[in-house]
Amino acid sequence: SSGDRMPAVGMGLWKVPKSTCADCVYAAVQTGYRCFDSACDYGNEAETGNGLKRALSDGLLARDKVFVASKLWNTYHRRQHVRLACLRSLRDLQLEYLDMYYVHFPIALKFVDFETRYPPEWLHDPSAPSPRMVPDDVPLRETWEAMEELVRPPCARVRERECGGGVVDRGKKLNVKKSNNQKNPTFENTT
Repeated sequence: SSGDRMPAVGMGLWKVPKSTCADCVYAAVQTGYRCFDSACDYGNEAETGNGLKRALSDGLLARDKVFVASKLWNTYHRRQHVRLACLRSLRDLQLEYLDMYYVHFPIALKFVDFETRYPPEWLHDPSAPSPRMVPDDVPLRETWEAMEELVRPPCARVRERECGGGVVDRGKKLNVKKSNNQKNPTFENTT
């Protein structure tokens, strides 16, 4: 274990409107919340970042006293998109590191470029005559290995992340056991 502790009580940011999110996060810090659960798909990470930045700037707490989690969205499961998605969350949250970063859902969907639509949401093309999800055949192993790469700069301070039920601590690797079923490999901590 990294020795870090996640506060037992946290604020989930799902469905918090953009218009009130920054003030809500700031008020939560004032009230004593020290854990914030964010995600690209919530569509309010920039506003969450504004609230956290204001609380940090006003001296309500130091960065090492708040635990911030975010999640990898379904459209970013390919190796080449994992780091970019993490960096986007870091930028929006206005943070140098995340305390936890994990896969939101183990459902890989076809990539939607950040410039096309962000957050990308569930439907590949919402304006299509028949909007639908478009699955992408990305093995969980590929996503996991890309998540492991996040312990390298500039995401090196991502201290812990959870994926598929396992936790990886900074500086440790998760051994991905070879399997005949590459979509569902098994994992084993190596300490």
